[in-house]
Amino acid sequence: MEGPNKLKKTGISKASLFRCLLLSLTSALLFCVGSFIPPLGMTAFLFSPMPLALLGARENKAWMTAGLLGASTVLGLFFGPWFFLDFLLAQGFLCFGLTLPLGKVKNGGESLLICIGASIVSKIMFVGLTFALTGRNPFMWDPNALRTLLAHMYGGVLDQGTQTAALDQSMEQAVELLPYMLPSLILLSSMLDSFLNYRLCETLQRNRAVPFPGLPSFENWRFPKSLLWTLLFAFALPFLFEKGPLSTMLEINLKFLVSVFFFLQVISLVWWWLSQRAVHFLLRVFIVVLLFLPILGMWAFVLGIGDICLDFRARKIQRT
Repeated sequence: MEGPNKLKKTGISKASLFRCLLLSLTSALLFCVGSFIPPLGMTAFLFSPMPLALLGARENKAWMTAGLLGASTVLGLFFGPWFFLDFLLAQGFLCFGLTLPLGKVKNGGESLLICIGASIVSKIMFVGLTFALTGRNPFMWDPNALRTLLAHMYGGVLDQGTQTAALDQSMEQAVELLPYMLPSLILLSSMLDSFLNYRLCETLQRNRAVPFPGLPSFENWRFPKSLLWTLLFAFALPFLFEKGPLSTMLEINLKFLVSVFFFLQVISLVWWWLSQRAVHFLLRVFIVVLLFLPILGMWAFVLGIGDICLDFRARKIQRT
């Protein structure tokens, strides 16, 4: 008679145990799909922390921790210690960043910042341990693979004459700058997986006992004017400090990250402008994709600076 009542005596709920097993195994499965079917499974790989975060929101952080350790152990036993380390730090640890602000922070933007911070810390730990154990940086792309990717991305946009000159030169510059880009790669990777997982968790946890605070709509995204001072500082660095690896890394990463924020500001502005004119969703997506073309990159950069300085949306609202 003691067997059926064992879970009750230990205070463990059968429903909680079942949910822990289901969600942690789902998280491990998503990670495996992304690892073994890269072209098809990249989305699954990015969303692998999401089931664990839902476990933490619907049960508690103790169950979530048990699920994370259990899923990591299963992956390590079946596929080796590399999978254990990769899932635990590079992906799974994000569940803590997603759930720690719940009940403590009411603003979605603040919750997302905490999530990004947790993701950055876990990825730095992952890079440090991987480099110490293998001497390899997991965020550094193979130069030949990067050349192939850039050629596929932009080769069809430019004609054959331009491709051999401008495109080849741009590719070689990107390959040369790659070793300096580690901070930017970690930050952008953390921003991407944090935003995607947070947005999906917000949707799936809506109208439940512990919801995720809502994020502002994308068309209202704006970045502070202090980015302009950061950009000026990045351009002034070669004149302020002697050229060296550290100053070069700082200059390149500041310029790159500020350019990314300006570009996001432009996409938000264009999306808002198209929404105001009731443009069809698919056409809006197509227009935004066109902004990624190299020929429009400089114009988008200038427009981003102009919007940060002048706030075109606020001016339009005031006039109407």
